[in-house]
Amino acid sequence: MVDSADFGNQAWGEPLDRAKLHSAHVRNAVALETSFEVASRSCKEAIRHGEKHEIVALTRTCALLLGATLEDRLMAIISSPYFPEDGERRVMQERNVLGMWNQVLVEAFAVRYKVPRSKVPSALPYTSAAYFSGMKSVLDQWMDPLINVRNSLAHGQWIVAFNEQRNNVNQDRTKRLNSLTLWHLRLQSNMLKHLERLIFDLTVTQYAFERDFDKHWANLKAAQTRISVDRSKEWELLLRRRHQRGKKYAGRNYTRLTEAGII
Repeated sequence: MVDSADFGNQAWGEPLDRAKLHSAHVRNAVALETSFEVASRSCKEAIRHGEKHEIVALTRTCALLLGATLEDRLMAIISSPYFPEDGERRVMQERNVLGMWNQVLVEAFAVRYKVPRSKVPSALPYTSAAYFSGMKSVLDQWMDPLINVRNSLAHGQWIVAFNEQRNNVNQDRTKRLNSLTLWHLRLQSNMLKHLERLIFDLTVTQYAFERDFDKHWANLKAAQTRISVDRSKEWELLLRRRHQRGKKYAGRNYTRLTEAGII
């Protein structure tokens, strides 16, 4: 829990100092990740029991929490002591969360490889430019749809998603809402954690970033591959079968204990 004493001496309307701001964002992100895991476990239990309404509600809750976590993790990165304050201001000037993440990428590569922001990635060394392109492609391909889903859910659009003017149905977003599965969300969470770790390493030191890049990238691509194969239906069926087997064994044990006079 957040101790109100941590912020008790802050004057009303006065911005938090950077250390307190970073601490608050980290604590929020940890709470969101914990909430995602709690909701995820409840959703798995609903899948085991075949409770359709609970599955829909909890899957969307997980998507909302994951999207919120992405935003708060971004805020934790740019408020950290490793990220330049002028870079933080530029990130905050972006119009949306995806733009903010992309600006973080530009800022981090520019500082770490000592090139002008306007020349990222063109002035980067070949390998570093490949790192940048790969990481940016993950942001654009995977983070943007998740942010859009989070925005729809945050505006109460849990079944039917609307356009920005809210006067017509957004078919793509509605389709995305209805295709959400816990299987995909957990894999996306895993994948984006590796991406976030790469970005954080880049803001801290070039050595750690380049040393661990292949490890994080391999794990990230493995999650991507599993998502593209899409075995969510098989995974859900496996959960239900295991649950049914557990019920069967529990029933047999109960009968044996009863017949033996133990219970």
